[in-house]
Amino acid sequence: MSKTTYPNEGMHQLVDGYRHFFKGNPPRKGFCALHAEQITHTQNPHSMVISCFDSRVCPEAIFATNDGHICVHRNMLNQVDTQDASMMASLRFAVESLKVQNIIVLGHSHCNAVDKLKDLTHLPAEISAWLGGCGAKYRGNSYEEAVKNNVLDQLDRLRKIDFIRRAENLNLEGMLFHINTGRLERFDAQQNRWGLIDTEEYAG
Repeated sequence: MSKTTYPNEGMHQLVDGYRHFFKGNPPRKGFCALHAEQITHTQNPHSMVISCFDSRVCPEAIFATNDGHICVHRNMLNQVDTQDASMMASLRFAVESLKVQNIIVLGHSHCNAVDKLKDLTHLPAEISAWLGGCGAKYRGNSYEEAVKNNVLDQLDRLRKIDFIRRAENLNLEGMLFHINTGRLERFDAQQNRWGLIDTEEYAG
């Protein structure tokens, strides 16, 4: 992804932060009392990330963001469940009140929840109810394809939500974090394919 393909400055900051994360020199400064006053009275995030709650996937670290730059909603399987009040309230507030530039659905490798979609019958009732109730499907000829298709399914759900359709200049992205390598893939909707985000910046 070169500079000429960023849909907005917020996405530029996310990808630049990821490159710092990948190289092991993230500039992110965690929240502490020393700069608490700077973010006390307002927040102005450029992006919302919908992530799985897997403890190995931390969007703030992956994108090396400073506090206040992204808002994150996490649930099992990074689902956009329109029947979930918390999900919908978070989305609406991010889009209409915070005016985020981007919504990123962030899937990840080694996602046990995707594998469990094959058979929900032997799962604990709470997990089965969530995975079955949110409408997720195991869709694909391989596990990796199913993980990626789940991200794309969530993007399709986002596009059908009224207030998201009405939002101006709102960019929707699908990404996949590879836990074992630290690499990040992005779905290119125009070319209808996944590709690794370059870990080096381009001048052009």
